[in-house]
This record gives sequence, structure tokens and C-alpha cells, in this order.
Amino acid sequence: MANVQFLDKVPVGRIYLLHSNPRHEPFETEGEAIKYLCENEDVYALARDIVNLGMNPLETCGIIPADKKKSGGTYFVAEGNRRICALKLLNDPELAPTKLRNGFRRLAENWTPIKFVRGARFEDIEDIKVWLDRTHNGPQGGIGRRQWNAEQKSRFDGDNKNRPSQALLDYAEKEKMISAEDRKGKLTTVQRFLSNDVFREAMGFDQSNPDDVGRSRPKPEFDAVVKRFMSDLVGKEKVHSRMNKAEIIEYARPLNSLPGVTTTRVEPESLTTDSPTGQPKKTRKKKPKKPDKAAHVHYDEEIFQALRAYGNDKLESLYHSICDVKLDPHTPLVCIGAWAFFETLTACAGRHEKTPFPSFLQSSKLTSYGITGKTTALKEALERIGGYGNTTKHHPVSASFNGDQLNNDFIALKDVILKCINEAAQKAS
Repeated sequence: MANVQFLDKVPVGRIYLLHSNPRHEPFETEGEAIKYLCENEDVYALARDIVNLGMNPLETCGIIPADKKKSGGTYFVAEGNRRICALKLLNDPELAPTKLRNGFRRLAENWTPIKFVRGARFEDIEDIKVWLDRTHNGPQGGIGRRQWNAEQKSRFDGDNKNRPSQALLDYAEKEKMISAEDRKGKLTTVQRFLSNDVFREAMGFDQSNPDDVGRSRPKPEFDAVVKRFMSDLVGKEKVHSRMNKAEIIEYARPLNSLPGVTTTRVEPESLTTDSPTGQPKKTRKKKPKKPDKAAHVHYDEEIFQALRAYGNDKLESLYHSICDVKLDPHTPLVCIGAWAFFETLTACAGRHEKTPFPSFLQSSKLTSYGITGKTTALKEALERIGGYGNTTKHHPVSASFNGDQLNNDFIALKDVILKCINEAAQKAS
């Protein structure tokens, strides 16, 4: 190992920038090196950070004697050029390039100058090169400095953006849905999906409190959705980091129709029982809570597949839009879309153009579809959709803004929609 001497107090005024630093081409003067570092290596931002927090105590400057014949003389800085440059300009702003001089003057106004730094003294540049290599040339198979990946960084700084994704992966690993090895490198992909509200709604994932994310589905149903997502995440074919918003929504929709998954929702329950510090988390308050409003009309994969099999592009597009457009603040638009969907569907099934679709789908028609029992509620739902659409379209002021009711009506009318598609398909064949 090269001979190195650790010095606690090296005067900043006796340290010079290395003119042949690897960060730049060799310069003739220190002034040229200062100009380059300021313009290309973010020295001003570093100086501002030093004013706010001081020198990083985890870093030591690597120095070599400017004249080996003199003991305790002057030094060149071989590691820490940016730090020494920042200190020099804070101590004497007149050394800064003209366009940055006023900025350094302002930084220097309210700070206590740092006159000394810790140094690791090497005999010459060859002795320190091996450590410069370890510091600046990446992991090198483990001998160099390794950067934190996204997941490790999230664990360290508690990044709000990635915290929910971290919690979901932790939950999935705990439930043995994904292994510690398979989850590596997946954090940003999970975050990309969880940033999509359609995906979160389909999963039943509640991240209103990033510090304590939860599920709004019963645990068996939530687990079924998460297990499928983790499987697809590891497989990389159906879930990958290059998917755009539309592709994520297309992936999310069928999750609602997985075996055993229903429309049931529960009061959000925490995915974790312990905090990152190991202390028990406060349980969510068990007081009555107003139910969340529906974000979208519930998408049903069975309906979508039936429309696709039927082959009517207009109906397929209408259904996609009805389920894709947010109810808040677009309920009036969705109501008109819902009206157009039923108008078109019933017309394809044989409705006369002068007959309103609620009248077409009267009790006798529902009976012929094999739908019996509580048909009154279905007829009321059809009347509401017809009324909501007509009112919103034609009245100069009145419009429907009840997205929750529209969503509920679509869920209730699932069997009617499927039977009507089937009749339309039979008439087209």
C-alpha cells in the first residue's frame, strides 16, 4: 500500500488546484481551472451546499506536495478539486469568473470562512491513482464505490414517490409472491404502475397516506390481484418499464375480473404492522368514514370481450371511453357517453329509432333475456341513464353530476348489457 499521512488541519490557502485533473484538459494556470470547474462541474451549487451544511465529514481531500523538498509547504489537490475550488471562491469571491462573482459574494456574506481541511497526504500522483480509480470509476466488480439503486435510495431517504412501491414489494415478498432476488430492479416499474389511478383502483391499493399504504379490497381478493401483478412483473412480458399510460390501463382493466375478485370494497387496511424503525404503527382510526367516490365507471372484462367478439367498433370505443374518462370532473360527459352507448346497443338489438331505449328494455324484453326477479331496479337504472343523458344534452342549465350512481347503474345492468349484445350479434349474423 502507498505511503499516506493523514493531516487534520491543512490550510486551504496552501492548497492549489491540480492543473492536470482528469475532469479537464491540462491548464496552464489555476484561474483557467477555476473557470472550467465553475462552468462545467457545478461548483457554485457545491459552494451553496457548503455554506448551508458545511464540508462533508465523510470526505477527505487527497493532496500531494507541490515541492517534495519542503516539509509542510504547499500542496496540489488530487482528490477534492471541486471542494477546494468552492472554498477558495467563498474565501475570495474575486477569484470567481465574472458572471458568477456576484453570486459568490452573496454566498460569502453570511458564512464563517473555512480555513482548514482534513487531508490525506500522498507522495505523488502515482501513489493516489489507485484510490482515485476506486472512487470515480464505478463498482468494478465490487472493489469500487457502488451507487445506490432506486430501491436502496428509497429505503435511505424515504422518497415519497417510491415509498408506496417499496411497501407493495415488501408486502409481496412477505407473502411469498415474489423473491428478494426477483424484486431487484423492479421498484421504478412498480412506481410507474401505481402512479396510474386506474391501476390503483383495479388493485384496490390505497396510498392516500404514503407512510402507511393500505388495501381497499378484502385481503384474499387483494392478494389475488397482487399475485398476478407480481407474476407478470417478474415475467417481463405483460408488465415492463416501457409501458405507457394507455397500455397500463389496458393491463389493469382485466384485473377486476380475475377469479374470486369482486367489486367489494372495505375500509382501507394497512399493508404493514411495523414501521421502518421497528416501532408498532398507529392503527387506522376505526371511525365511520364517508365512502370514496367512484373515480371511473366500473370496467367489466366480460362486457368488453363480448363487445370485441360482436365486432362493433363504435360500441367498443364508447364502452372504453365511458370507463376511461374520470367521473370527477367529467360526469356530464360520461353521462352523455352512457346514453349514446345504450342508444346504439339497443338499436343494434332491434330497437325502433322512435322508441326510447328504457321502453325497449321493458319487463317483457328482460324476461325474454331470462332476467327475472327484481327487474324494477333494473328499469329504474335504465330510466336514470336515459334521463341523465337527455337532461345533460338538452337542458340549458341542468346536468347530471352523480358519478357514483352512474357507476352503480352500470354494475347493476351488467347482465342486461350482455344479453343485449348477444341479441345484437344474432341479428347481425
